[in-house]
Amino acid sequence: MPTHPTRRTLLTAGAGTLTGTLALSACGGFSTDPDSGTTRDDDTLTMITWAGDAELTAFRALADAFAAQGGPRVELQVVPYSEVLTAVDTALRTDSPPDLFRVSYTDVAAYRAQGVLANLPDPGSLESSFLPAFWGAVTDDEGTFGVPHHTDTSMVLVNTGAVASAGLGALPATLDAAWTWEQFLDAAGRVRPSRADTYPFAVNWQNAGAFRWLNFVDQAGGRLLTPGLDDVAEDDPGLLEALTFTRDFFRRGLVPQASSSRGQPASDLFVNQTVAMVFAGDFLLQEIDGAGFEYQATFLPRDVNASADLGGNALVAVEAGSRKEAALDFLEFCAGAEQMGAFCAAATVLPTRTDVDPADLDYAVRPDLMPLFVEQARAIRTELVEQVVVPDFSAVNGQLADRLDAAFLSGDDDPAALAQIVAGVRSVLTP
Repeated sequence: MPTHPTRRTLLTAGAGTLTGTLALSACGGFSTDPDSGTTRDDDTLTMITWAGDAELTAFRALADAFAAQGGPRVELQVVPYSEVLTAVDTALRTDSPPDLFRVSYTDVAAYRAQGVLANLPDPGSLESSFLPAFWGAVTDDEGTFGVPHHTDTSMVLVNTGAVASAGLGALPATLDAAWTWEQFLDAAGRVRPSRADTYPFAVNWQNAGAFRWLNFVDQAGGRLLTPGLDDVAEDDPGLLEALTFTRDFFRRGLVPQASSSRGQPASDLFVNQTVAMVFAGDFLLQEIDGAGFEYQATFLPRDVNASADLGGNALVAVEAGSRKEAALDFLEFCAGAEQMGAFCAAATVLPTRTDVDPADLDYAVRPDLMPLFVEQARAIRTELVEQVVVPDFSAVNGQLADRLDAAFLSGDDDPAALAQIVAGVRSVLTP
């Protein structure tokens, strides 16, 4: 058997190797195509992930730096985001599990509950280095099952030219000065479309992002799930207030009908200038920056609370993987402070470690906007996080996508539409 350096040796690797590798990672020594015919020896780790170009480059850098410190080779199997859970589930069912995979925080608990994930051997040595909300997303009473690799959150991006005549003035520049719900609707209502197919804004609740509707529920001081996390809080007034508020987006013609929760991605509508403003995560800035128009960012609207969505992803190791110990070493290597900082700077996302200051990172895209996203992330509230990391949340999210789509596009009154959402969510909660 090949020998590897100790966990401590790998985790204390200098950032120089990783930073240098970021510039050379197009020549990374692993396959990004599971059908490429690449020969994989027994010492190679396999990892299923989705990745945009910048993320792929950053993952290659991590893998090359890990190998340079004596770790095993990592074979990255890249699939579209919409297919990653299917790819993982198929591999698990066919007894050919990957050693590692990338997973949204909202899906971690489902795999934890199935006993699929390997427990970190010494989580106590890492916990104090991570922000509590993200550590909690990979931890339960049985242990810690993965590392919080990074986070992202949404803000409102504004096409500078498209709203120039709206008289909005300076956009709110601090979280405390964020538009209230009423102020946001007033601002949106003053945007005058320049084309027949132009709308004031779109919200990013498509593509498995239906959970972002819960931002509005939390802003209204409400909850989807009861404090015990085992039932729907159907009588919570914040639920109805949020549904009425967001249905008004469609009823007033402020958003395209095609931007419902089963509709066209909001970022696409912004890039092609169908909408003048968009709710979007920082990880989309690279894509949006190539659209060829000037844009700014401001904070999510607020009501009783300022609230933001829990974005980002964890890296997890598979309990049944034949190289579990090496996979856990790679997880902890990726979550090291220097490695995390380099990844976040390259991929335009936010660190989850308390000892990585985003202000010190050399962001590749819109470094002027990233401090605003850092401030917005302060509004990721524990009360909301605990609801979106329950084991049933993948199914809950699917029900939200279906039932919100029906609610946004139907003529039912608001209480009737909410009753359908409540029934759908309750149908997938484990008794």
